[in-house]
Amino acid sequence: MQLSTAGLVAASFGLANIFSRPGGGLLSDIVARRFGMRGRLWTLWIVQTCGGLFCIGLGKSNSLALAITVMIIFSVFCQGACGLTYGVIPFVSRRGLGIISGMGGAGGAAGAVITQLLFFTGSKYSTERGLSLMGVMIIVCTLPVAFIYFPQWGGMVCPPSKAGDATEERYYGDEWSEEEKQKGYHEASMKFADNSRSERGGRVASLASPAEGRTPEHA
Repeated sequence: MQLSTAGLVAASFGLANIFSRPGGGLLSDIVARRFGMRGRLWTLWIVQTCGGLFCIGLGKSNSLALAITVMIIFSVFCQGACGLTYGVIPFVSRRGLGIISGMGGAGGAAGAVITQLLFFTGSKYSTERGLSLMGVMIIVCTLPVAFIYFPQWGGMVCPPSKAGDATEERYYGDEWSEEEKQKGYHEASMKFADNSRSERGGRVASLASPAEGRTPEHA
């Protein structure tokens, strides 16, 4: 393969970002309309796990055409999972949104460095073997998504808490001290809490919400 052709093939992996990352975020929002936060988490787990499987397949491809095809599909799932991840991140912490977003981005970069050192540095593994092991690593690193849990919305496996105070206002209001609340610092978080009721999914119409014009209980 000519160097210029190889460059175009390699660039196709990154070019998938143009549509697959926004597509992942869009898919997260579409699923959340029906299934709420639990739908976002399940979709993230499925897409990222599929990405890991295609990465394993890339390492086992025995022809150039098959390898290019599998690489492009892997790229779509990989970048789509990134968009799906940022469909969840804003809801982890309203007050610490910048920190959580930064940790998400830094974690991806750190993971790339670790993967390079483990599987593609030195002669311990062939490139093909390294790609397959990277796919296994992706699948394993996706498993902790099952342990993400929001009391007011639930998680992949566990349903929402039945406690009466498991509300959006309580979850985001607890990030502020009473003194900060008295100064009104928490008001933006309370507006976000009200807007995030859609993360209940199909439950949104069946659960109580503060009356219109009324200050939420934990404001």
